[in-house]
Amino acid sequence: MKKTLLSLILFAGLFTVACNDINENERYIETDSVDAARTVLIEDFTGQNCVNCPAAHRTLTALVEQYGDAVIPVAIHAGGFGIPVSNTRYTGLMQPEGDTYNNMWNISEWPMGVVDRNSGAVAPSEWPAIVREAIARPASLTISAEAACVDDVIEISLEFRPAADIDAMLQVWILEDGIVARQEDVDLGRINDYVHNHVYRASVNGVGGEAIALESNIHSSTTMSIPVRRETTETWVPENLSVVAFVYNSDGVLQATRCHVTVE
Repeated sequence: MKKTLLSLILFAGLFTVACNDINENERYIETDSVDAARTVLIEDFTGQNCVNCPAAHRTLTALVEQYGDAVIPVAIHAGGFGIPVSNTRYTGLMQPEGDTYNNMWNISEWPMGVVDRNSGAVAPSEWPAIVREAIARPASLTISAEAACVDDVIEISLEFRPAADIDAMLQVWILEDGIVARQEDVDLGRINDYVHNHVYRASVNGVGGEAIALESNIHSSTTMSIPVRRETTETWVPENLSVVAFVYNSDGVLQATRCHVTVE
């Protein structure tokens, strides 16, 4: 698993970063020691033609109801059951990078999930126990985020408060809730008005993210932006968008956060 994560970290360097680099010009403020509560990231690999995937969606909903903001679900449409966003017949939700993430975990059946990038690919029935254990682990970092849509551009501000020196990767994603599109279901058949939530829409800073170096008890910040997509086969609704940011290394996700996009 560590080898897979290291491959993703190295892979990130091949992509153009659409944000401001994190460098010495960013703001650094010394703070008191950090007592961080852990937030758990769940990457749900799913597909609109996957008849068993709605049950996995319900499992995620139950976990969010149980743990609130401590659980961050991300629906990544991928694989043979996904419908690409380029599809002109149906509204598709599978981004090209969905298969990239899917293949990094060698997923060949769906639904599958990866918890905090250190569980490996596991079935939905295993998610509750893994999440319960993950939340109990201490965190060495607090991340806070704000995002606003101004003139069809999403402006993102991130702040980091580490309790230890950290050399890792920062990944920032755009998610969208409330997308009405078809979904196959094992019991109900085709549901044409299924509501898809926390759908992966884009990476703001490359498929693997970008390197980040944080110093213990030093508060730092960075900003980045991404245009709202308004295309024939993919139109974002700014009011339904959110930003997920997480820091990870070869051991998995160190911390994650999610914020909704405000519209100005």
